[in-house]
Amino acid sequence: MRRESRSLVQRLRLWTPARYAADAPPHGTRGDLVHHLVQDLADLAAQAEGQPRREVPRLDDLGLADQLAVNSDDLVRADPPAELARAVTAHLLLHRQDLLDEPPPPGLLARLGTPLAGSCGLHAGDRPSPYAAGD
Repeated sequence: MRRESRSLVQRLRLWTPARYAADAPPHGTRGDLVHHLVQDLADLAAQAEGQPRREVPRLDDLGLADQLAVNSDDLVRADPPAELARAVTAHLLLHRQDLLDEPPPPGLLARLGTPLAGSCGLHAGDRPSPYAAGD
């Protein structure tokens, strides 16, 4: 999870405003897609820490890579269960493919054991909490 997020952040830090402004359906622009990913990671980190979710402000496109770095580091520090870490890594890979138009490394997909679907499917509000009482 950490390695994949850092790899994506490094790539995004090289982007120009024009690259962020390119279309990325169904999210809008590539910048909107990165913000979507930032918000998902922030929601998962808050959930893992037992904190309420907070809306992440939508920064200028050139600040999105830094937002992604901070929120992915927050999630790593929250020490999510291995299953969630694998799902987050697959989520990062899916959006990396959407953003960079590069297929993920086959060996990494095999190690994750999580196939990439046509939609990300990993959103904090879309599934039961792995941190709920009694789990």
